Amino acid sequence: MSEVPEPTRVWSSVVPPEWSDYNGHMSEGWYGIAFGAASDELLVHLGFGAPYRDAHGTFYTAETRIRFLREVHEGAAISADTWLLGADEKRLHVLHHLLAGDDPEPAATQESMMLHVSQADGGAPRVGPMAEPLLAAALDLAAAHAPLPLADHVGMGIRSLR
Repeated sequence: MSEVPEPTRVWSSVVPPEWSDYNGHMSEGWYGIAFGAASDELLVHLGFGAPYRDAHGTFYTAETRIRFLREVHEGAAISADTWLLGADEKRLHVLHHLLAGDDPEPAATQESMMLHVSQADGGAPRVGPMAEPLLAAALDLAAAHAPLPLADHVGMGIRSLR
């Protein structure tokens, strides 16, 4: 049996007052902001930044799904455990667990598919291959995270009431 891989933890914050809603906990839109920041930091961890963007392209999130599992309150220390579930030359499949305080159970999860996009010669954005060394870093991290047993919610959408 293989060992469960350690997540990448490159993002953390504290829930500011403006993230709280009328129910006294973090509003749903702010979870997206938190997960977006975690995705940005994952990209930085892989070697993405302004020089790469200027020379090779950027990333667009094509699809995402957030599961809200428990409340997070103002002032809570939050962080994201991140796994790169898959990568190829044009895509990154990312899973984040939003953690609050010292609780090891996620308060929310986000799964997303990110596309590598270039705007060669000032043209329209088009999906295209990542350049080195970012591609190698993404493939290496995805390989390191490959032994992660996938939870039953990975790859699922919202279930229909019909």
